[in-house]
Order: sequence, then C-alpha cells, then structure tokens
Amino acid sequence: MAAAVDGGESDFRMLADGAPVMIWRSDLDMGCDYFNAPWLAFTGRPLDLELGFGWAEGVHPDDHARCVEIYTRAFQARESFSMDYRLRRHDGEYRWLRDNGRPFDRNGAFAGYFGSCIDITDMIVALSETERLATEKAALTRELHHRVRNNLQMITSLLVMQADAAADPVARTALRDAAQRVQAMALIQAMLHEGDSFAAVNLSAYLRALVEAAGALQPGGASFDYTDASVGGPVRLTLDRSLSIGLALNEALMNSARHAFPDGRKGRVSVRLEAEADGTLAIRVTDDGVGLPTPDLLHRPRTLGLRLLTRLIRQSGGNVEALPSDVGAALRFRMQT
Repeated sequence: MAAAVDGGESDFRMLADGAPVMIWRSDLDMGCDYFNAPWLAFTGRPLDLELGFGWAEGVHPDDHARCVEIYTRAFQARESFSMDYRLRRHDGEYRWLRDNGRPFDRNGAFAGYFGSCIDITDMIVALSETERLATEKAALTRELHHRVRNNLQMITSLLVMQADAAADPVARTALRDAAQRVQAMALIQAMLHEGDSFAAVNLSAYLRALVEAAGALQPGGASFDYTDASVGGPVRLTLDRSLSIGLALNEALMNSARHAFPDGRKGRVSVRLEAEADGTLAIRVTDDGVGLPTPDLLHRPRTLGLRLLTRLIRQSGGNVEALPSDVGAALRFRMQT
C-alpha cells in the first residue's frame, strides 16, 4: 500500500531521488511502496511495475529464491540484512548489487523497511580476477618448486654415482661432498614445497632432515643423531637464514664424518638445537672422535669446508665457536631468532 504523499513524504522523496544510491521502501505487507529515481533509471521500468513485488521480476533467476529467503527471515525477525544479488539493468545486462535493508518505525510502531543498493559488479569482477591470478601464481610456484626439487635430487644422484665410480680418492671425496651440499639445498626446497609457507622454514625440521641425510651420504663409522631442546613451539626463520644455517651444519657434519673417525673407527655425531636464556638460538655439534687438531682451527680454517662453515654462519647473523671437550670435538653456532 502506497503511503500518502504529505509534506514529510514529499521531502523524503526529493531527498531520496537526489541520493547517489538506489533506494527502496517496503510496507507492512513486505511489498515495496517506493523506489527512488536512481532505481528506476537503473531498471528502466516505470514505478507502477516495480511496486509491490514487481521489482523481483528483474532479479536473476539463480538469485531469486535466496533473496526471498533472506528478506523474509529478516522481515519476520525485524532485523537488518545485507545481501548481494544480480538485477537486470535497463539494457538487459545483469549487474551485481549489494542491498542493505533495515527496519524503521512510524509513531513508535514497526512500519516496514528502508533499503539502499550500490552496484558492486566492478568490485566482484576485480576480486574474481585477483583470485584467478592468485590461483595461477600458486600453481606456477608449486610447479617451479617441484621442478627445482626434482632437478636438485637428480644432481645429487648423479654426483653420488660419479663418486662411487671415481678411482681417485680425492675426486671421490670432492664429489660426495658436492652431493651432500646439493642435497642440503634440495631438502629445504622439498620442505618449502610441502609446507604452508614459502617465506619461513621450520628450522628444527630442516636440521633433523639434514642429520638423517648425513648418514646416508657419508660412508664410514660415524652415526648421527638430532635433539630438539628448544621450547615454545617450532623455530621458524626466513628461507635465506635457514639455508645458511643448514649449509653450515652440513659442513660441520661432513667435517666430523671425515676427520673425527679415522681408519673406519666407530663413533657418534650429535646435533642439539637449544634456546638459551637470553633468547639466543644455539646449535651444538659434538662428536666422540679424535678432537680438533688445534684450538684456533676456526680462526684459521685451512679447508674449504671450514671456510664455508664460518662464512655461512656469519651470513645468518651468527657466530661459531669451538667449545672445550674432554672427548672429541664440540662446536656451537649461536644466532638471534
């Protein structure tokens, strides 16, 4: 039922017709008794065809039932609502509208609903395109990580095969070392591919994987074990820092396997991740082998492995030191998280 056009009503309609949004009003029968000029300009239909439930003829068939359900439920509960649906424009194109309705009172009694609509088609199209690009980027990133991981694993296998076939012991050692370095990079690549983030790495899981892999690639009498004594959940560091720390640990493991247990001697190399009282992260690498030949070995590294170890730890923002040990050798990497 249409409201009488008194002075207040006339002022309301003048204000609504000048508004930059589409406005409607419904009465106690749920049917609409008013649409402003922007609404009528959008639909291209005369007011008499829109009144009551005539406006719903322009709602997209796929959205009609949902809109009726939302509107009816809100009307019965006297609650505000917001819904998105497609409405046919005057040129026949369906456009997405965001419709916000709220109940209003007249003389202290519920009298119906006011609603306003804005065209959100461009926003929805932009969001859809953004989601499409994000999906494509995620798929491309997964494919890239998959290919890099597979290529690194292939390179590792080829280096191991060449090491096994090499007659020269020096060449055999160099090839096996190269294979273990490549595998250290392949492991972190695999963790990124399988994890939930390409930006941060679970350091503990990475170090554990490195220690487990060391035994497979380093022949001899050494066995390896890993302990995580950090507290407060997984330690997550950036990819660059995690890779530097992992490669440094890898050099320490290779050095222990090669020099701590000469002549096939049996022994153990232990790695322990700790969180110190001041928040510093520490990684201890200990073995029960023959010990370091000189106490200043880290200050004057003579081998490629030790030079790489000290340089990589510095790159990660940390330092490395040799600890006093009654048996074997003990190194400690320390860095801030």
